[in-house]
Amino acid sequence: MEESMTMDMDMARAPKMMMAGRSGGGYFAETNNGYVPNAEDRKIIKNGSISVEVADTEKARGEAEAQIATLKGEITNMNSWEVRPGVLSYNFTVRVPFDKLDEAMEKLAFLGVKKSENISTNDITAQYSDTENQLKNLKSRRDRLRELMDRETKDLGDVLAVDRELSSVQNQIENLERMQSRRDVNVSHSTLNLSLMPETQIGDISDPHWTFTKSWRMAINDLIGSAHDLADKLIKVIAYIPLWVPALIVLWILKVKFVDKKKATKKKK
Repeated sequence: MEESMTMDMDMARAPKMMMAGRSGGGYFAETNNGYVPNAEDRKIIKNGSISVEVADTEKARGEAEAQIATLKGEITNMNSWEVRPGVLSYNFTVRVPFDKLDEAMEKLAFLGVKKSENISTNDITAQYSDTENQLKNLKSRRDRLRELMDRETKDLGDVLAVDRELSSVQNQIENLERMQSRRDVNVSHSTLNLSLMPETQIGDISDPHWTFTKSWRMAINDLIGSAHDLADKLIKVIAYIPLWVPALIVLWILKVKFVDKKKATKKKK
């Protein structure tokens, strides 16, 4: 029994992956046996961002949402902030099918004036293939452990050891499968960050609600706060009189007794 377990627990490691061969500005994943996947078999994560200045952010927001829906995308996050009274800027996080990213960016650019644009790609073919090999080996190991569990044995210790190892292997499989699922989603759907900004106008400031009255009130409140701080310090000084006044008296006595007396003695000489 122990010999069988030892053999089962010696799992072959998945072949290491390496990046080799440049073609079309990208890298192909290559395994130790020299296999290079075809372009359609590569796992590439592609994301983008675009910033557009528009005349009417509310109108542009509606048009952007319609275009995203047409491309079978979805908005996963949206935040806004006020630039001037009644006028908002928007940031969207959008998920669109991988093959629709370029089209989405082209259509969104026509909402106004494109101020910035960025596209990034990440080839995870090697990591994906390596994980698939790990899963294949782990599943084979799991099947062998299940066979051991089905065998009749009177040794409870062996049964418990196999059960623990089987649980550990199953947990590794589930973790790797979740990782692959996330990778599949990131490969099949791109993330697009969209910013809609209103055209700059005279009077745009950091605080769109600034008024002289509001600023005056804030200044008075700061003055009152400073006065409170000063009053607190004075109160502390008065409260500590029983401590620092006797100390000053003792220091004054010592000064008269020793320092002044020494000076008087020198003058007599």
